[in-house]
Amino acid sequence: MLHNKAIRNKLRGCMNRSGTSLTEAARFLGVDHGTLYNALRTGQISTTRRNGSNVITQGALMDYQARMRQIL
Repeated sequence: MLHNKAIRNKLRGCMNRSGTSLTEAARFLGVDHGTLYNALRTGQISTTRRNGSNVITQGALMDYQARMRQIL
């Protein structure tokens, strides 16, 4: 439970109401932009358009992180 709370607190620092930018998402996940764009291109992470920019929701980041943790 503490781990999930720590993740939520970390996300609060980079999240706004409309979602996380791609740069912030890559930083949160600890991956480079190329890895993030590959995950987006293959549909592993979903994005939405908000105010003309692609953003990633907190839920999409958490789902991707959980799936990657299971693989490793």
